[in-house]
Amino acid sequence: MQARVGGFAIACVAALVPIAAAAQSPVGMVVFQIPPSVRAAGLGNAGAALMGDAGAVFANPAGLALVRHVALEASYHGAPFDAYQSTAALGLRLGQFDLGGGFQYFGYGAEAEIVPDPATGGVTGLPTGATVSGREYLAVGTAIYRLGLLAFGGSIKAVGQRVSDLTDRGVTGDLGIAVALFDIAALGFAVQNVSGNWRDASALVLPHLTRLGFTMNYVDPQETFRLLSTLEVQWPEAADARVVLGVEGGIVVSGVGVLARGAYGSRPANAAISKFSTGLSITIGGLTVDYAYTPMALLGGGEQHIGVRLRV
Repeated sequence: MQARVGGFAIACVAALVPIAAAAQSPVGMVVFQIPPSVRAAGLGNAGAALMGDAGAVFANPAGLALVRHVALEASYHGAPFDAYQSTAALGLRLGQFDLGGGFQYFGYGAEAEIVPDPATGGVTGLPTGATVSGREYLAVGTAIYRLGLLAFGGSIKAVGQRVSDLTDRGVTGDLGIAVALFDIAALGFAVQNVSGNWRDASALVLPHLTRLGFTMNYVDPQETFRLLSTLEVQWPEAADARVVLGVEGGIVVSGVGVLARGAYGSRPANAAISKFSTGLSITIGGLTVDYAYTPMALLGGGEQHIGVRLRV
């Protein structure tokens, strides 16, 4: 069987610029590396204690505890060589329970299929006219039970990866606890990808990640001025702990306003991103448009994210 080679391999590597793999640490899939929440991306991917946003299903299932009625969220992240990630999430309050769901999709893009040219002994390639593409997905379903100030959540996640005609799928889950002091402060603890990949037949690496975060509002978030800080410690599997400190503040008048955020954190062991990240939001009533930017520590440039959130 002829081996297929070509620019697609380069495209895959370029799409993974933020993830320069260290041999001693399991990297996992791309959907675990790019923040699915734009707000969390602007805060250095510190999302364990960000409460009430639908995107919490990807960081801490118990983070849906402050959803009042319904929360929706969607985002888009562009990557080199036409690669991209898109996400969507939903949170719904039902009495003492909250239900949520989310979906992440990462497309590697498509490149021309090239096979070794027999005329040159395989030294050069020969286009076949076909294209080669790849993709990953993550689907999550979450349930939460609230007991006073405490919230207990769990998620089941299905993941999949396809590169050309090669496919693989896996199953895993998350557990989370949150303590929410109304809209003033929140403590969140989560273990993601508990026990790794539960599907024995799968070769996908699903490394677990433990997160502990604390978020504090220094002023009433229903008033004109807003000021919030978040501190999170992350313990990736087989890697050093990471600490992130983020700040968010702004002005909202009659439901319309602008919020800015920024974060500084130790660099992930498998990433070439900067220690800094920034973000901006424009809010109109329950609708918020988010933007986040993280400079690259190598090669220049940076990662850009855009998204929308709705809370009612």
